[in-house]
Amino acid sequence: MGDLVAPASARKRPVAKKAKKALKGKATAVTKPTARPKAKKAPARAGGTKKKASVAKPAEKAKGRAEPRAAAAAKPAAAPAKASSKAASKQGPAAGAGSSSPSPMPPPSRRRPKPGSPDWPGENLTVGMEAPEFSLPSSDGTRVTMSEFRGKRVVLYFYPKDDTPGCTMEACAFRDNIDRIVAKDAILLGISLDDELSHQRFAQKYNLPFPLLSDVDAAISRRYGTYKEKNLYGRTFWGIERTTFVIDRDGKVENVFRRVKVEGHAEEVLATLSV
Repeated sequence: MGDLVAPASARKRPVAKKAKKALKGKATAVTKPTARPKAKKAPARAGGTKKKASVAKPAEKAKGRAEPRAAAAAKPAAAPAKASSKAASKQGPAAGAGSSSPSPMPPPSRRRPKPGSPDWPGENLTVGMEAPEFSLPSSDGTRVTMSEFRGKRVVLYFYPKDDTPGCTMEACAFRDNIDRIVAKDAILLGISLDDELSHQRFAQKYNLPFPLLSDVDAAISRRYGTYKEKNLYGRTFWGIERTTFVIDRDGKVENVFRRVKVEGHAEEVLATLSV
């Protein structure tokens, strides 16, 4: 009886070991077939991009080669056009002889006129020279000439513009001293580029008792050398430079005041008339 029964601990151990081995075998058998190999995606993509780049490069090279060729082909066509324009400019008026509208002539320059012409500037008009003759419309509706005042002294003052501060001050100063000027057997005349209507309004506004002459085209102002290029606040323009001439009884220049300063100018003129 004692030989037939084995202990409990001896029976259990072999069975447990066998079960564990069996479970391990099953696990390896199940997991091994399910494992998937990793796909090599990167090489496939790199190969695709390489193919595209290899296709695009020849096209870009072809474009790059074509553009310089096109530019080189266009240059010879542009050269004859420039040559034709130069030839036309050299020909001048003869090239446009058949056209209906000829190119206008440039205006004559006022800076270098011929001596003795109406545009001749009288910067050199000075004491002892003959005063240039004129005939101009005045603010009183008559026409005034220089020759009609022979035998009397004439105060002829040029001013820039009617009813401006400096010109108004100068005109009023002469107005206030007109009796003293007349007492010296002298005539007072003012000249500007304004028209007759402007002179009439200016004379009526300030009660000016002497004629204002209209030299609209500046012909007389140029002959007396008072029409000049001026600069004001960086702007250049042509106008009258404030100047006064005292002309004697024989029609010759007795005194010249250029670039007149308005304040005290009437007294300066009266001082010369007293001599």
